[in-house]
Amino acid sequence: MLGDGPRRCVSKELERGFQAASCKPRVLPEGTKADDGNYALKPRPNLSPSEINATPSACEDYLDDREIELPHPLDVCTEDLSDIGAPLTPTFTFAKYANKSRTIQELVKLGVALYKFETQEGMVQYILNLDFERDVMPYIRFLHDCGVPADYLGEFITKNPNIFKEDMDDLHTRIRYLRAHNYSKSMIQTIICKNPNWLLYSTKDIDNRLGYFQSNFKLRGKEVRFLTVKGPKVVTYRMVHLLENTFSIKEEMGFGQTQVKRLLLRLPKIWTKNREKLLSTFEYAHNEMQLQRDFIVQTPHVLLCRKTRLEQRHLFLVELKKAQYDPSKPMYVSPRALISGCKMPVVPGGAYQQGPTCFDRMKLGFTIGFCVGMASGALFGGFSALRYGLRGRELLNSVGKVMLQGGGTFGTFMAIGTGIRC
Repeated sequence: MLGDGPRRCVSKELERGFQAASCKPRVLPEGTKADDGNYALKPRPNLSPSEINATPSACEDYLDDREIELPHPLDVCTEDLSDIGAPLTPTFTFAKYANKSRTIQELVKLGVALYKFETQEGMVQYILNLDFERDVMPYIRFLHDCGVPADYLGEFITKNPNIFKEDMDDLHTRIRYLRAHNYSKSMIQTIICKNPNWLLYSTKDIDNRLGYFQSNFKLRGKEVRFLTVKGPKVVTYRMVHLLENTFSIKEEMGFGQTQVKRLLLRLPKIWTKNREKLLSTFEYAHNEMQLQRDFIVQTPHVLLCRKTRLEQRHLFLVELKKAQYDPSKPMYVSPRALISGCKMPVVPGGAYQQGPTCFDRMKLGFTIGFCVGMASGALFGGFSALRYGLRGRELLNSVGKVMLQGGGTFGTFMAIGTGIRC
């Protein structure tokens, strides 16, 4: 008992000190000592008398919890607690936030392929931090004003989610730059839809790149606009790659300045292809297939074909002795038709067909069936006529009727069967 006395005294003193500290106002007026030895409160200039007097009562109201009713363990809960759960932790996917983020829900409605963002570092957290009304809607209105179709907005954002990081004034400036250089609204729409990343480049970068093509390929203003609309991805492609392919086409392949210009305007995609593959395809087409440079300029799609595919099809024509690529001679085979599709159209006389049509097959089936039916009719009709003792004209009439009936029946069934197989 004696050992517990001091501990109880200490605990009571701590309890009284805690209660005094909890009811102590945050801002206390200074005290002055009066004549009788007591301290009188000196009001502060920033506190009114009502605030000073209200401090103790506010503290008491704060500590008064008699009106709070705690629920019993078996009481029925009537509140909606569906939103109460463990806090959402950082994630690499959007699935965890699909039911809670309005931005994610609206982007899904637009058709954005959010799963493609998950492979980009920091993109998931960036998209989750966007407010749809504040950070997304202005850009959607901007794209709509630029002519991007509503059903293409999802694909556009999928290809260029970084557009939300661009300043809206800069985007308007880039559109005004195109308008100032005589690009029509339909041209701007085509450029943006073909190359969504176009809007990420400043007007200075775009101007420098267009100047490069104009000066190095001797393009006029109209031709520059044509190139921009036909191949906007080429304009914003890596400059080192463009320089390498230009050098390869001019020096290694031997195309002249005029030929290079025509290649660029006919098929700008050539400048985005791998340099080694491009050179390998050209060497095979020029050296093995004997295609001249002027002819390649007329059909530049040959340069986009894989060398192995071009080689296999050319050797197939060589085996058939139909590898004739001169349009001035008979049995001409177009290189464009040679590299297109999965089937090679090779027909004597230069008429390209993929094979007999379904109607042709049905006619052939009817003919074969008719012949088989007539032969069967002649055989069985002759035996039947001889059995009944028919002779002369009666025999021929009977056999002829059976042959026509058998030929028509067999031919019809063969035609129907062939049509079903088509």
